[in-house]
Amino acid sequence: MTTLVLQGGRVIDPASETDTTTDVVIRDGKVAAIGTLDPTVLAEPGVEVVDCTGLLVTPGLIDIHVHVMAGLGDFCVEPDSVGVGMGVPVLVDGGTSGVATFDISRRAIIDHPDTKTRVLSFIDPNQLYLATKDFICHKLEIANDLRNLDFDSLAESIERNKDVVIGAKARACHVGDPEFSPFLEAAQRAVGDMPVMVHLGRFPFTPVITPTALLRQLRGGDIITHAFRGAGGMCGPDGKALPEFRDAVDRGVVLDIGHSGTDFRFKDARRLVGQGYLPDTASTDLNVFNINGPVFSLAETLTKMLALDLDLHHVIAMGTSNSARAIGRSHELGALEVGRDAEVSVLRLRTDGPFPVSDGVEVVQSPAALQPVGCVRAGTWIPTPELPTYAGTGKTWGEMPDDIDW
Repeated sequence: MTTLVLQGGRVIDPASETDTTTDVVIRDGKVAAIGTLDPTVLAEPGVEVVDCTGLLVTPGLIDIHVHVMAGLGDFCVEPDSVGVGMGVPVLVDGGTSGVATFDISRRAIIDHPDTKTRVLSFIDPNQLYLATKDFICHKLEIANDLRNLDFDSLAESIERNKDVVIGAKARACHVGDPEFSPFLEAAQRAVGDMPVMVHLGRFPFTPVITPTALLRQLRGGDIITHAFRGAGGMCGPDGKALPEFRDAVDRGVVLDIGHSGTDFRFKDARRLVGQGYLPDTASTDLNVFNINGPVFSLAETLTKMLALDLDLHHVIAMGTSNSARAIGRSHELGALEVGRDAEVSVLRLRTDGPFPVSDGVEVVQSPAALQPVGCVRAGTWIPTPELPTYAGTGKTWGEMPDDIDW
């Protein structure tokens, strides 16, 4: 029996509305107890103690939109570099792979013994799809070719991989009617009650339906990633949320940050937050174009939520309980609960700012910053390496290819 104690941290668990200073005990990969321990327990042989004094202890962070099928094209980053290496035990790949390549992607990344991070995935509904830096599937018009859709094989792949596939990631492409996407419709039928994540707005080389048509086609539980971007179709010329956007939110459509390099803007977020539309989840869309800025990590993205003056508890929920609920895994992720698998994150909340953070265009001052200290994955404590302070470093991010037609 192995025992790990996260001692004396500020435990914040939005799912149970917990915010208290206490200990978390992990035995054999499960949460065994939450509460202040008798000091004699800490002295028992084989007990590993991590001093969390002055730190936040939260349910394991979940990033619901990353690209980590490394080796499948050249767009992805290594899962552990943005997962457990940055205090994030659980990642969800954002549809890097289509149906024909999903099984090999699973063997190469998700199930690979070298992958320490738990990786779940959205599946792209197309038979042939690869996320690459030059958007080759879009240049060749594979991504919007109905011959690339096979509903039966899509449904079979989802069923075969239902332990790791949590939904589909679809671009709302059309084949002549800008008010309807057969690709989105096929994805919604195939996943059933699971969510479809959609990219709201334009996409390189690929005709997509109008934003208002897309909003009308979404079901409750579907996820808009890049929901706070400049050209996404959420607001009208007057800056007010469109009726279709309001209706989608009322139906239960999830609003996800999906930061990326160009798909989150403070000015648009301020506009929507000011009208009462708070982001539900705070994914990064990490890939080779943005890992060196402006995104960097999930913790940095959560810091940008603090820069929007969102409440700390809501920000933590965006990366934990809200994310678990969005991907249909609240029964096993997103909460600290005795008996559950121990996926835990430890963060440092810095209040000695202000901290300059960037959306790629605008730099704002955040009153506080969240920095990863480490995480527990499958019962093992994994410390975060010493990292540079990203905010305000002036680093540039990967340049988009010159021939991308937005």
